[in-house]
Amino acid sequence: MIPLFSNRRIWLITAAALLVIALSVVGWGWTLWTAPGPRSGTTSEAMVRIPAGAGPAAIADSLMAHGLLQHRRIFLLGCRMHGLDRRLKAGRYLLPYGISARDLAGRLVKGRSELLRLTIPEGLSAEEVAARLADAFPWSARDFLRAAEHEVEKAMMQAGWLPGDLTPQALVSLLDSESNLCVHSIAEGYLYPETYHWDEGALAQEVASTAVAACLDSLAGIVATIHPDSRSASLTPHEILVLSSIVEAETPSRAEMPRVAAVYLNRLMRGKNLEADPTVAHALGKKGERILYRDLESESLYNTYRRAGLPPGPIGAPGAAAVRAVLNPDPDPDLLYFVADGRGGHVFSATWAEHEEAVRAYRERRRSGGGS
Repeated sequence: MIPLFSNRRIWLITAAALLVIALSVVGWGWTLWTAPGPRSGTTSEAMVRIPAGAGPAAIADSLMAHGLLQHRRIFLLGCRMHGLDRRLKAGRYLLPYGISARDLAGRLVKGRSELLRLTIPEGLSAEEVAARLADAFPWSARDFLRAAEHEVEKAMMQAGWLPGDLTPQALVSLLDSESNLCVHSIAEGYLYPETYHWDEGALAQEVASTAVAACLDSLAGIVATIHPDSRSASLTPHEILVLSSIVEAETPSRAEMPRVAAVYLNRLMRGKNLEADPTVAHALGKKGERILYRDLESESLYNTYRRAGLPPGPIGAPGAAAVRAVLNPDPDPDLLYFVADGRGGHVFSATWAEHEEAVRAYRERRRSGGGS
């Protein structure tokens, strides 16, 4: 009987010891799971991006890399034991230093991620906008442009949106006939320049719809609050955007925009070609570059030196100030020319002689190093 009692006693002691060890391990793990995490000496928060499809191990690695997590295995084990490992959500999170692994997991489960803050500046082409957005989202620039074009085509189906009997399909054909020196998209000019806040998981269709709707809403709001000048009253919404994009490309000065708009509207009224350098630059893919005399001979619907009227589409994204300038231009009906003054502004003229003198003064200033 004594050996049996001794064996049982040994087993009980061993079991008790193992239980104590297990409880100690659990307690130690719980302590690490709930204890404050590392702190940063330079900042209180870290922006962490969790990509779509990232598993718990990759997420733990990212948290470790940002100095937010001290014990990788504790984080993974805690997530697994509490059923959180399959509930961690992708997104951009602004996570504070010093919080526990449990709280980090809790925030990633709630999925209250920071929104992407993206700005589309005035004057960007549709291709530039698409590239900028594609850098921030997991879809391609082509995906975005295709979605935006679909939204724009729907808008263009409204009665009176396009000039004459032009249809969206006919406009697409005109744009397709242009050179391949740059992308000629029907969405050009319809991606409103604004600062947007999107969820990182937003689809291309959602982002495109938002940018196009913002353009249409802004245009409708401006038209509703401004009684159009007689020179711009006959313009269709599409033509307003076309001319506004040229004004936007000509000057960054909101104060000058009404005078620039007046020059082009006056030229249209008198049957003169617009002779706008930015439209030629758009056709040749030379945005921001110097236009040469040989460029003015290019065969393009956007070459406003050789073709009368407005080009078929906008050449960039016009802001609200440019649209207002087109609808409410400078009242002077005689302004027909303008040239850079070498100081960041322009000199406006009513006659060719005045314009030639302004050009001569500009060239002289450049030669003397007094202008750009």
